[in-house]
Amino acid sequence: MGNGVVRITMLLAALAAAWQPSKAQANPEDTQMWLVAFIRGNLTDELYLTIDTSYRWRDPVFGADQQTFRVTVEQKVTDDIKLGGGLSYFQTGTITEIRPHQQFRYAKGGLDLRSRFEQRWFEGADQVELRLRQRVQYTHAIAPRIKALASTEWFGVIQSRRKGKTGGTEQVRNIIGIAYQITPALDIQPSYMLQITPRENRSDAISHVPQITLNYKF
Repeated sequence: MGNGVVRITMLLAALAAAWQPSKAQANPEDTQMWLVAFIRGNLTDELYLTIDTSYRWRDPVFGADQQTFRVTVEQKVTDDIKLGGGLSYFQTGTITEIRPHQQFRYAKGGLDLRSRFEQRWFEGADQVELRLRQRVQYTHAIAPRIKALASTEWFGVIQSRRKGKTGGTEQVRNIIGIAYQITPALDIQPSYMLQITPRENRSDAISHVPQITLNYKF
């Protein structure tokens, strides 16, 4: 287990170092708090269900608090590959968003790779926004009932909700955390997310997001 601990420690340190904002990058900067819950389980031997919901407390200067609810169903293709899709509902202040998505996942050992394509429908938008998300996540057991995890996810806008506006990188999320198994079906996962939002001709926006996630498996 010693080599595994060294590897995960180096991975977490590399992520933190790579995304540590300098003083020049840290304006504007805010702190948020997210409470997240997942329910996961098999509907059949070939179908896998995930339901997730969250409440996101945010600085009013950077946006209203946000509530989310999402359902995803995946079909097993091989032992390591799943294809799926689903629908989510987002409420941000007075703005409602409906978001269908389709995704591909490859998971083996502690590695989890996911590509997700989203169609974002906003009230008052000129057109549907098309966005691609690419996530790399790694999880490694470091002690009985305890796992360390790290992930990086890139968000790219293919078609903006506003006509005439170009796409590109919308944000990058980097997460490090620990998952503690409370029961065989339930674990709690405190984590920290560094969210970087590029802005044209301005400094990147930086968000520090402590998170508490509950994971329940049926």
